[in-house]
Amino acid sequence: MKDKKIKIVPLGGLNAIGKNMMLIEYGDDMLIIDCGMMFPSEDMHGVDLIIPDFSYVEKNSAKVRGIVITHGHEDHIGAMPYLLRKINVPVYATRITCGLIRSRLEEKLPSGEVKFIEVTPRDVVHIGEFVVEFIRVNHSIIDGVGLAITTPAGVLIHTGDFKIDFSPVDREVTDLARFAELGGRGVLLLMSDSTNAEQKGFTKSESVLVPKISDIFASSKGRIFVATFASNISRIQQVLDIAQRYNRRVAVSGNAMHKNIEIARELGYLAHREGLIIDMKEAERTDDKKLVVLCTGTQGEPMSALTRMAEGTHKNFAIGAGDTVIITASVIPGNDRLVNNVVNALLRLGAEVYWEHDEDIHVSGHGSQEELKLILSLVKPKFFIPIHGEFRHLKAHAELARSLGMKQANVVIAQNGDVISLTRKGITIDGKLDLREMFVDGDLIFDFESGVIKERHVLSKEGIVIITCVISRKRIVFGPHVQMRGFATQKDGTFRESIIAFIEEHVEKMLADDARAKEIQDFLKKSMGGLVYRLSKTSPLVEVQIIEV
Repeated sequence: MKDKKIKIVPLGGLNAIGKNMMLIEYGDDMLIIDCGMMFPSEDMHGVDLIIPDFSYVEKNSAKVRGIVITHGHEDHIGAMPYLLRKINVPVYATRITCGLIRSRLEEKLPSGEVKFIEVTPRDVVHIGEFVVEFIRVNHSIIDGVGLAITTPAGVLIHTGDFKIDFSPVDREVTDLARFAELGGRGVLLLMSDSTNAEQKGFTKSESVLVPKISDIFASSKGRIFVATFASNISRIQQVLDIAQRYNRRVAVSGNAMHKNIEIARELGYLAHREGLIIDMKEAERTDDKKLVVLCTGTQGEPMSALTRMAEGTHKNFAIGAGDTVIITASVIPGNDRLVNNVVNALLRLGAEVYWEHDEDIHVSGHGSQEELKLILSLVKPKFFIPIHGEFRHLKAHAELARSLGMKQANVVIAQNGDVISLTRKGITIDGKLDLREMFVDGDLIFDFESGVIKERHVLSKEGIVIITCVISRKRIVFGPHVQMRGFATQKDGTFRESIIAFIEEHVEKMLADDARAKEIQDFLKKSMGGLVYRLSKTSPLVEVQIIEV
């Protein structure tokens, strides 16, 4: 009898931090796990975010039975509005995660069109050929879950993002007992979070932050500004509790922070006394020593509340001497310069700043090596795929698995787009999808091949030369006119004269041969780049407009 085969296709989350998305296929059924976004790098000018390439999902949309979400961070839910424009299937997630997704959909898509199925840890749901059990895990957002997926070939476990915290703020610990039970019965494949695979020991508990932040509150004589991720409801609860203890009132700045606090309160995930949170008008009347401002901006995002305060452009708060700023988050790789700029600006304004370099000001939401080894030991998988991390993280996690006795052939370091075949007998990479990098700019979605990113890159480095010429029948009636923006040459006059002479010569010759405007424009577009480079030794973007009247 032919061995039953599962197909696993990661569309994101490997060899990078973010854009997490995984497909599990069996026969005519497909299950989607997570659908996240990734922040753009600085050279992706004007791009708001990066999302997975959904082409394969669209092509196989008839097979998709559901989307399962592990938790509500943007790198796991941020691309949902764009996916749900393409397919309409049920979404399975815990209550707070459903609330956060609904909030995102309101901006891009009416959430009433989407069927949400709320689940709780230990719930079991049947989705096509898959039986999915949700397993409680700790992370830097509440209500995170791992997944046990029973398939005709065997049980697959996907941890989601996790750590093992024995004293979490919400008192809900990672369900190690269930992982152990599943391991005792036999697990075919483990897919496990690799973000902290290079970090030795255990990740510290969320509870270690309370003494440190309390000490800062006790010693601060002026206003306290606390920046945290808007999705970190546990951290927000800690700040509210400490503010209440020190008789301070809390103002909230940042749209995402406002929205998430409102969602968490409505769903019963945040608790505080009446009147603790105040509006901006009341905040302006509150004594400095009685005020806490909870805000966004931990990653130095240009339009975030904290960045605008640092730049002096925030409409409500101007930070200065006597103020204390607490940035309680680690820096996402690639955001270092942005965060450093904000910290330097705050220090120049005279504020006392506590951030990642201060001990116990932030703890990671991801398990370190000993936690990763514990899950591997409890689950005892036959096969292992490290997920969620850059290549070095995946490699370090694979080495941990091998150190615990797993065979090298049973551990696969995959890449986005790999088509992984899994049976009870073996695991192989059988092919690879040609995935594109998909960029979102406002309501526009485009890939690298569209040329938009290339053009923006050239514009930022070399500038643009715009050439305009108006023709009528056999002659030039205006121009050629040469404009330069963000482009400079030492011999500006000579450069313009040479460009104009070239255009006049060729346009007049082509007009004599009865050439039309489009033909002339196409010729100049092909030839002007080389001419501009010969004259200036630079390669700006060259735009040519030939107008026929």
